[in-house]
Amino acid sequence: MNKATISALLTILMWSSLATLTISINHIPSLLSVGLVLVFASIPGLKHWREWQLPRKVWASAVLGMFGYHFLLFDAFSRAPGMSVNMIQYLWPLFIVLGTPLFTQSRLNFGHVLGALLGFSGIILMLSQEPVVFNHADLLGYTEAFIAALLWAFYTLSNRSYKQMPMSAVAGFCLISGILALSSYALTADIQTVIPSSYDFFIIALLGLGPMGLSFYTWDYAIRHGDTRVIGALAYLAPLLSVIWMAIFISEVTLKPIHLVTLLLIIGGASLGQYIEKRKLRKIRLVN
Repeated sequence: MNKATISALLTILMWSSLATLTISINHIPSLLSVGLVLVFASIPGLKHWREWQLPRKVWASAVLGMFGYHFLLFDAFSRAPGMSVNMIQYLWPLFIVLGTPLFTQSRLNFGHVLGALLGFSGIILMLSQEPVVFNHADLLGYTEAFIAALLWAFYTLSNRSYKQMPMSAVAGFCLISGILALSSYALTADIQTVIPSSYDFFIIALLGLGPMGLSFYTWDYAIRHGDTRVIGALAYLAPLLSVIWMAIFISEVTLKPIHLVTLLLIIGGASLGQYIEKRKLRKIRLVN
């Protein structure tokens, strides 16, 4: 296992703790909490601001992806049933796999596509254990979740395609996205109604250090140095691990046999593309 894959798995592990931590601050409006967390996440990299000499199109695509994903996703959760929104937004790993040839020289084989679909089917199986409702009244929320998934895949792959971008620039993306989130909140809500407590700020700091902070940097490293086709398939571990975290810390959540089936589908799916790729390389070497 190479460093990029390890970095991707570390990112996925951090993302999986997001739900458990955010439950503690779910009384805070989403845009306010997301804005504060993203601004906090930018602090470690602010000292490197002189390195952020990037083309405008890079800034535009990165901020569009990061801010757009979080804004649309949290708005979708406020407009439609959460389980259904979650199911749609977890299309982003599949979009990363399918979009890889558009941003890199890597090509997809049958195993990559099938593996990504297996991972997604595993998540569908897991989420189907809870009530899932689709109706026309919630169409806007579902559309937002779908666009959010596209935007995160776009953010991921477009960052990889710009080779000269320093990792510290992620702090700049977090800072601008955080300011946009806070500005959106200020324009759409009465900012005097919610004042985070010291405990709330502690949780925000934890989120900014891990699942919405360090994770952006480790994800950036993984995507730049790893195989996005494999990493995209592995990303389906995030929602599964999230359930495991909640089962550990929240008594109402329990693990079921379906979670083991989901794990096997995700791991098997992530390995399938690599297996077929290696077989093709062996055949080529034998012919030569």
